[in-house]
Amino acid sequence: MSIEARPKMPVAQIVFGEIVYWITVLSCLICTVGPLLSIAFPDNNVMNPHYLFASIWKGNSSDVVWKEVGGAFPGGHFYFDHLTKGDGFTQFGLALGCSVALWGLIGTAIAYFRERVYLYVVLSLWVGALVALAMVGIVGLH
Repeated sequence: MSIEARPKMPVAQIVFGEIVYWITVLSCLICTVGPLLSIAFPDNNVMNPHYLFASIWKGNSSDVVWKEVGGAFPGGHFYFDHLTKGDGFTQFGLALGCSVALWGLIGTAIAYFRERVYLYVVLSLWVGALVALAMVGIVGLH
């Protein structure tokens, strides 16, 4: 099949794929550098990695690990207050990678808006809103 005979990929799908690809690469790089910073500078973490792993390998529950090593669970999205710390930076990379569908759907909604396909704009924003609500903990499966 020649290049001219191949069906053209819709722009919105290309936009979604590019956004998901590059944000995933970025989050992987952050999640690679973050643990290195945690190990290189163990005192610059929310939880000292030496005590953290010792507590985990003892078989403690997450509540006990947080209490023993970090004082107490600081709440979801604690990394916003600790972006300069190794584990906070790593957690930010994880959250960024988990939120990649949201950023892709926003780009997709813009692409569909330019093509004047308003039903898909609404659907993209609706699913993106569900992802955002799940990220902040308002919508979830239990």
